[in-house]
Amino acid sequence: MAAPPNRPQAVFLDALSLGPVDLDPLRRWVELRCWPNTDPDQRLERLQGAEVVITNKVVLDGPLLASLPGLRLVCTASTGTDQVDSQSCAERGIAVRNAGHYSGPSVVQVTWALILELRCQLLGRQRQVAGGEWQRSPVFSLVLPEFDELAGQHLTVVGAGDIGQGVARIGKAFGMETSLITSSTSSADLEAALRRADVVSLHAPLNAKTRGMINGTRLGWFKSSALLINMARGALVDTDALVAALGAQQLAGAALDVLVKEPPGMELNRLMGVPNLMLTPHMAWSSRQARSRLVDTLAAHLQAYGEGSR
Repeated sequence: MAAPPNRPQAVFLDALSLGPVDLDPLRRWVELRCWPNTDPDQRLERLQGAEVVITNKVVLDGPLLASLPGLRLVCTASTGTDQVDSQSCAERGIAVRNAGHYSGPSVVQVTWALILELRCQLLGRQRQVAGGEWQRSPVFSLVLPEFDELAGQHLTVVGAGDIGQGVARIGKAFGMETSLITSSTSSADLEAALRRADVVSLHAPLNAKTRGMINGTRLGWFKSSALLINMARGALVDTDALVAALGAQQLAGAALDVLVKEPPGMELNRLMGVPNLMLTPHMAWSSRQARSRLVDTLAAHLQAYGEGSR
């Protein structure tokens, strides 16, 4: 299909966030200007004359949107849209399109990689071998530290979208019992699911209801042998409460692929030495295949806009 004439002007404010990926499918439908990153005070200048803006993490707030009368479409290069003032967009007739469903297999895979590492402690076992502990053993195997099977344990998944459902399916394949927490789950049922969980995996969107949902009180409901995995948004978890809970051995371990501030600053230092806390750099979404699907999803939004505006 030939590219349409007089393509809309589009700006990608933080294209570097997608890593090495081919953006030519986007250029087929729009005249695209890409910026690696954009600071808040650069947004207005860079968006002058644009009909379309693509953003991953650059915030589009109400005052900025009010200063862009020609803007007609916002595309988020992400599943969530919390970086966009959606109400202001609706008031100004600006369409908002996210890139849902692109990252499911990637996030599910990394979620289980982290759960398995926390349960099996394979990096620690590798250090045993590298340090000569196995070679010095009087028997053929090193049994300590002990680990538990997932079969028969309980998995509580918070967030019932494609990713949450995918994580639950893998849990069932391991022989786990599962609870799937949705926006309609009652407080009593949430408490019950957290209390009986051996693994809690977070995949919910960030909103007023979910912000800080894993707080000191709810961490107190966890079994001392339980694991917490956060693959969604950093603000779902009260980080100070989690650090305290791990220090007090209220739970056995946690893995965070997301933090409240990204990239983190000096606040990361206090997390690095927390016992049984694994940190990964918000990478679960970013398999080669997922990033390619993301670009294809954005291109489909741009095609629909271009064809619909004529």
